[in-house]
Amino acid sequence: MGLPLENFKHEVFSLKDEKTNDAYGSYPEKRSIEQRINFGFVLLDKPRGIRSRTASAVAKQILSPLGVKKIGYSGTLEA
Repeated sequence: MGLPLENFKHEVFSLKDEKTNDAYGSYPEKRSIEQRINFGFVLLDKPRGIRSRTASAVAKQILSPLGVKKIGYSGTLEA
């Protein structure tokens, strides 16, 4: 008796030769600064003692002059 997925057929493939359809997106290096800001991620090293919603509000104040309209957080940020 083996592990449940031991006999599962799997394949390894690479996407390096794939092309991106411009109707569905673009390569990161071809994106404008506006696209990178509006559809990107900001990694924040939140200091201990500051609530996640406070850190999110501060980030929104910083990014709103750049045209960012929505900001939020995900995951467990409280330490």
